[in-house]
Amino acid sequence: MVRGRVNEMRRQQEADRHARMRPGQNLVRLRLGIWRFFLLTNLVVHIIKESPMFRKLLPLVSLLGFAAMTPAFAAGDGVAGAVYAMSNASAGNQVLVYDRSADGFLSLANTYPTGGLGSGGQPPLDPADALGSQGSLVLSGDGRWLFAANAGSNEISVFRANRSQLVLTDKVSSGGLFPSSVAQHKNLVYVLNAGGDGNITGFTFDRNGRMRPLPGSTRVLGAGGTNPPFFLFSPAQVGFTPRGDKLVVVIKGMFTPQPTHRILVYDIDDNGLPSANPVTTLSPTTLSFGFVFDGRDRLIVAEPFGSSGAPGPGRGAMSSYEINGDGTLTSTTVSEPNFQTATCWAAITGNGHFVYATNNGSGTISGYRIAQDGTLQPLDAHGITASTDLAPVDLAITRNGRFLYNVNAGSGTISMFRINGPDGSLTSLGSVPGLPIDDGAAGIAAQ
Repeated sequence: MVRGRVNEMRRQQEADRHARMRPGQNLVRLRLGIWRFFLLTNLVVHIIKESPMFRKLLPLVSLLGFAAMTPAFAAGDGVAGAVYAMSNASAGNQVLVYDRSADGFLSLANTYPTGGLGSGGQPPLDPADALGSQGSLVLSGDGRWLFAANAGSNEISVFRANRSQLVLTDKVSSGGLFPSSVAQHKNLVYVLNAGGDGNITGFTFDRNGRMRPLPGSTRVLGAGGTNPPFFLFSPAQVGFTPRGDKLVVVIKGMFTPQPTHRILVYDIDDNGLPSANPVTTLSPTTLSFGFVFDGRDRLIVAEPFGSSGAPGPGRGAMSSYEINGDGTLTSTTVSEPNFQTATCWAAITGNGHFVYATNNGSGTISGYRIAQDGTLQPLDAHGITASTDLAPVDLAITRNGRFLYNVNAGSGTISMFRINGPDGSLTSLGSVPGLPIDDGAAGIAAQ
């Protein structure tokens, strides 16, 4: 029955594509993936109606270095910070480091091998969302350490971070298959291994940048997936609550006889070990993906298709929850829509006033204001706070809360935005190249 619906939509989308696309707009996104079946029509409409005309030429312009389109980052501007992005290349994973000027513009400064392998974006993976996760590249709470997931070699790399200078201090086995998300709190690090049944595995972390496996910390998730995992049927993220007393895991369960979308909450004891069994919140219709926490330990989750229960254009949403002491969840916002497609990754300002999500199928960012009671209020009635390049994935906000950056997996670029404090609106600063084009780039962190 599912196959019949997919084939029917596939035929309709092919007809729409021939009717609507202008020459040159058959972008590289047509190669593979379930996104293509469900989201192509929405993407084409967005490119024609919403995006600047130059985006048709984006892959070519990326190869030419964006010479005519990206504002120059002159040496006199000074370096105020750094942004880190991950190639996720299967032949050798790398972290690309960009200097950040005081006014938010980026300039590629260095490239550092992780010593491991990324997943790449070739079949059976989808280059627009190769890892199917959030948190594959994360900074420690103090900004001194950078953790990178090597999904292709089942390893985690650790770097000492000093703005644009990185030093590799350790590389360890992840304790499972296809590590795709990392969480850190003080001297604890937990890794989400998304391949097969999936697991979380804990490590201790010392002041020299060394990770050591934490005995008794592994918990099997029972995801029932494959290796490499299918991005709509796999664990999506692991994360500590701000207090560090709980660990949250999101598992996607699309395309099963009975959808098994789950949010798991583990208690963390004084030894850093998770409870034997998590408190599980099940949803037969709402697929959750990336998440963040506000300053009051509330959980804010991106939902690719809202509460609709099925993929489709214009169904993106975000929800928020109170995490109760016993690990149960109480909804504060239920699937607040943004009318965009594939809302998957989220980032929050340090003051907890605004949260933003990238919409992979629309090429947009949706912003929400966070009210005192934790409810989410869209910044824009139509759901578009800003437009990105092709296939936006992970995003990050600088520690000073002034700038937002996102990886665009389709074009191999990073979009740059200034966050306007009073209202949370975004001002585009252009894009910079450097990442693989349409080949699985994922992960970003900023300071």
